[in-house]
Amino acid sequence: MKTRFSLFAALIAASAAVATFAQEIPYREYEPLDPYEPVVSGDLKLSGTYQYWKDPANLDYRMAGNPDENWKLNWKFMDPPFNQAVHGGHFAVDRGEKLFRQLNARGRFASCLGVRNHNLQNLRAGYPRWRADLKHVAGLEEVIEYCGGKQGRVLQNGSYDNSSLSIYLASLGNGQPINIDVASGPMKAAYERGRRLFHTKAGAFNFACSSCHTHNIGKRLRGNVITTIYGDAAHYPVYRTQYMLQSLHLRFTECNLDTRTQPLLPGSQPYTDLEVFVTALTNGYPISVPAERDW
Repeated sequence: MKTRFSLFAALIAASAAVATFAQEIPYREYEPLDPYEPVVSGDLKLSGTYQYWKDPANLDYRMAGNPDENWKLNWKFMDPPFNQAVHGGHFAVDRGEKLFRQLNARGRFASCLGVRNHNLQNLRAGYPRWRADLKHVAGLEEVIEYCGGKQGRVLQNGSYDNSSLSIYLASLGNGQPINIDVASGPMKAAYERGRRLFHTKAGAFNFACSSCHTHNIGKRLRGNVITTIYGDAAHYPVYRTQYMLQSLHLRFTECNLDTRTQPLLPGSQPYTDLEVFVTALTNGYPISVPAERDW
C-alpha cells in the first residue's frame, strides 16, 4: 500500500511540476528562422533590392517617383540630402547639439558615452555595445539616459531630448559605416536572442517582425509596400512626419501597437536585443541622418 501511495504521490508531484513549468514558459509560435548575414550585403539573398539602394550617392530617383518601384530603394531616397532644409529632423539635431554642449562642459558626458580621444565621429557606428558599468549590452539612447542621470539630468529613453542627443551624435558620424561585432560574447548572445525575437509571433494578429520584413517583402500592407529590414538602422533616430522624432525602440513600440501586441519600454532587454540584430544587418552601411519617413 505504501509503495502504491508513494508512486501516486510522485505522479502528482511530477504533474504539478510540469504544470508549473508550462505556466512559467508561455506557448509561442515562430516563423521559420531564416539565415541572415550580419552585414548589409546579406540582403542580396533576401529581397534582391540591395542593388538599387546600396550606393546612397547614386540612387535612381526615377524609381523614387514611381509608387510601384520606390519600395525597391528601401526608402533611402528619403535620407539626406532629401528635403535637407525644411524637415523637423534638423531642428532636433540643433537641439541635441545645445544639450550636448551643456552636458559636456567638462568633458564628462562624452567620456561616459564611451568617446575616446575626442573622436565623436565613430561613436554612433559602434552602438549597441557591451557596457561593463551597466553589465549588459546597451543601445546609445539607453546610455544617453544613464549618463544624463549621472549629472542629475532626466533624459528618458524615447523622449524628444534623448533622441535629439542621439541624432546629433549620429550626425557627427554621417558617412561612417555601421560596425558592431556580433561574432562572440554578450553581443553574439544578444544578436541570437534578437534574431529569435524577430521571428516570434505575438499579439492579436499572431504576427512576427519577419512575417512582414522577411516573408512578404514587396507586397502591399494597406497603402504601403513592405521593405527589407537590412540597412534600416542607419537612419535612426528618424523624423516621422506624423510622430516627429522617433528612436528605433519607439519604432518597435509602434509596430507592436499596429499588430495589436503589448509594447515594451524603450531600453528593455528584448528591444535592445532586437536593436542589436537589426543593427548588425546594417553593418557596412553609412550612417545617414537626419532622415525623413512619412509612415
